[in-house]
Amino acid sequence: MITNAEIAKIFSQTADLLEIKGENPFKVRAYRNTSKLIENSSKDFEKLVKEGFDLTRLPGIGNDLSTYIKEIVTIGKFSKLEKLKKEIPQGLINMLSIEGLGPKRVKQIYDAFGVSSLDELRKYALNGELDKLPGFGPKLIQKILKGIKQLKKAGIRFLWAEVEEFAEDLRKYLLGFDGVEIVEIAGSYRRKKETVGDLDILVVAKDYPKVIEYFIKYPKIKEIQSAGLTRSTVFLENDLQVDLRAVMAESYGAALHYFTGSKAHNIEIRKIAIEKDMKVNEYGVYKNDKKIAGKTEEEVYKAVGLCYMEPELRENRGEIEACLSKSLPKLVELKDIKGDLNISADLIDEAVNLGYKYVGVNKKIKRDDIKVYKILEVDVNNFEIKEDYDFLVGIVNEDAKTENILKSLEKVNFLRFFRDIKTKKELKVDFEKIFEEMKNKNVILEVVSRPNNLISEVLINAAINKGVKISIVSGAKNKKELSFIKYGVNQSRRGWAENKDVINANNPF
Repeated sequence: MITNAEIAKIFSQTADLLEIKGENPFKVRAYRNTSKLIENSSKDFEKLVKEGFDLTRLPGIGNDLSTYIKEIVTIGKFSKLEKLKKEIPQGLINMLSIEGLGPKRVKQIYDAFGVSSLDELRKYALNGELDKLPGFGPKLIQKILKGIKQLKKAGIRFLWAEVEEFAEDLRKYLLGFDGVEIVEIAGSYRRKKETVGDLDILVVAKDYPKVIEYFIKYPKIKEIQSAGLTRSTVFLENDLQVDLRAVMAESYGAALHYFTGSKAHNIEIRKIAIEKDMKVNEYGVYKNDKKIAGKTEEEVYKAVGLCYMEPELRENRGEIEACLSKSLPKLVELKDIKGDLNISADLIDEAVNLGYKYVGVNKKIKRDDIKVYKILEVDVNNFEIKEDYDFLVGIVNEDAKTENILKSLEKVNFLRFFRDIKTKKELKVDFEKIFEEMKNKNVILEVVSRPNNLISEVLINAAINKGVKISIVSGAKNKKELSFIKYGVNQSRRGWAENKDVINANNPF
């Protein structure tokens, strides 16, 4: 699905790159006019194309533009724009994202200095060379430097666990201000993705300008990017970007749905709405230009004929189809966990305090108040067992081979796949074959909850679909790390795990 706004953006980008290239101003203007025409049109251009409508019947659409629109709707790309992207340095394209730098100014900089990267632009902004260009005053130079900094930070992602403390502290801080009614953190944080790029915070308040004044005084802010009437952007001391957005109470549900995402999920929801002659955006659900829902997320889903879907499921991986077939999973919860089969032996008393019924440690210990299992860990590539144990865990490291893993399944009770999220190294083994054999041998998939070592939710889901049970463990080496188990629960929920799929959730041995 492609929206009018997305089609319009493609034409606008084409106009920008043509202007940087120095093309005929009339051609540039034609693309800009087309962009505005499509963006402001009440007609759904994707629908028109799919219905075979003659676009040239619309004002301002000639044969060439009609062909271009059909191309964009059909394949999702515009060949002329793709060609321009190859001809123009990527650095110049990146500069267009900087506030105050439109295509004219980017061309001006390029023509004057041959600057074609953000690093070069920063150098010329700092050494005073940009000041010599007409219209490049001190305020614009500062905007450029801030824009460069923001673009460089845009690619940074943080572990969910790394931003949790900041996110929840900000929530508490904002809720402490008089007149603030609702504070919710949306985006990938709400969907509990293993990594987070930034924080999108929605606020319903009586006096938003005063909330902004309060927000930008948050003590952990390092830099204020903007403080507008409806949106403000800051960077925290750890370089995490936070966007605060004002939301009206009557549109809160629609805004929460929109900013929670994922983009792929939202596109499918909009597609369903269009098929019902409705429109869904961040302000509400509309039928014949009349708002019919938007106060709650449940309202938004119900209006388009769907059930509510947990944020962790919203990745367009079958959740909509599951909703329609009434087969959405009832996701496992932290409160369901009854034991932790991977903790340090000196944490048993803490496990008792948490109400656990059993634990797994690396030695034989007899207790009357909690069942203690001895867990032995071995490398699947090559192992010898020289001591007794209750359960054997096979460790799959980076150099593990599929044949060794399959062979180990004859002896192990659990299988743990090593993963390092920050280095982005992934195992190259035949997971489908391994999960099939794990099911046959009743081997359990261990989901280690250490934030940087979480197994992918896609693999958790694949294992569950094969009938493999999972065990969510903290891997705790100290008291604080016992709480890590919530990260494993988060990831398992994203993998569609239900209570019945998790051996240590309401299913004691």
